[in-house]
Amino acid sequence: MTMSSDAKPFATFVADTPYAAYVERVWLGMPAEARRTGEGMQVRVPLTGLATQREAILGAMTLRYGGDADRHARALLSQWSKYYFGLAVPAALVSALVLRRPLDMAPERCVLLLNEGMPEALYLPHDAPGEPTDDPARRYASLVGEQLRGVIDMIASMTKIAPRVLWSNVGNLLDSLFERCAAVPGAERDAAWLFESRVLFGGDEPNPLRTPVRDVMPRSTLLPAPFRARRVCCVRYEIPGEDQLCASCPLLLTMSDEELALQEGIR
Repeated sequence: MTMSSDAKPFATFVADTPYAAYVERVWLGMPAEARRTGEGMQVRVPLTGLATQREAILGAMTLRYGGDADRHARALLSQWSKYYFGLAVPAALVSALVLRRPLDMAPERCVLLLNEGMPEALYLPHDAPGEPTDDPARRYASLVGEQLRGVIDMIASMTKIAPRVLWSNVGNLLDSLFERCAAVPGAERDAAWLFESRVLFGGDEPNPLRTPVRDVMPRSTLLPAPFRARRVCCVRYEIPGEDQLCASCPLLLTMSDEELALQEGIR
């Protein structure tokens, strides 16, 4: 991939640590012009213009999952969001938790590099890292209040999908990341702050990340007890042939033992 001279890898901030792998496709500065590579066509998209790539995104997802781009757009875009959040969210967490610095991720200042409709790299402004602070409201403000809210609204505008499905995708990812970063000082406190039941950044709406994953006692002995379940299903099951649910899908709690026996993810 060709880079412009001012694009620097965000990973240099955490070089020689396990967290460098979390941010290896995130850059500070703007990319060079997109180009055709041996693997496909790269497209440089201002993040605020994400909706213009709806056709390419759905085309990429039907190649991976099957289904119909129109009839199954809701489920396909939900799955695509996981790829995007897997690119953007770890960078924000590394900055906020490991470096103790806020990261400016306002969509109007970000550029996404797509390769055949799939997220390839994310470019943040060169001055995105802020000054260190112990205040979690400052460290996570841009991630939740600007980046996630903006991108989720854009994806929701492309199809009829409840934003809470997309917030749940983020919450499930964050829950997993915090578990992997449990040894980092402050991880437990930051996770509690993000997931507690209250308004995050003012307004009257409840926290969209509230308790994204919960421990419940299942009725079936085929499920572990307690069972760690997502609060909201990602609706992948709506895609024809996607009948294997993820290991934390809340729909598993509603299945009979006969149906659960067919689920490879719980074995």
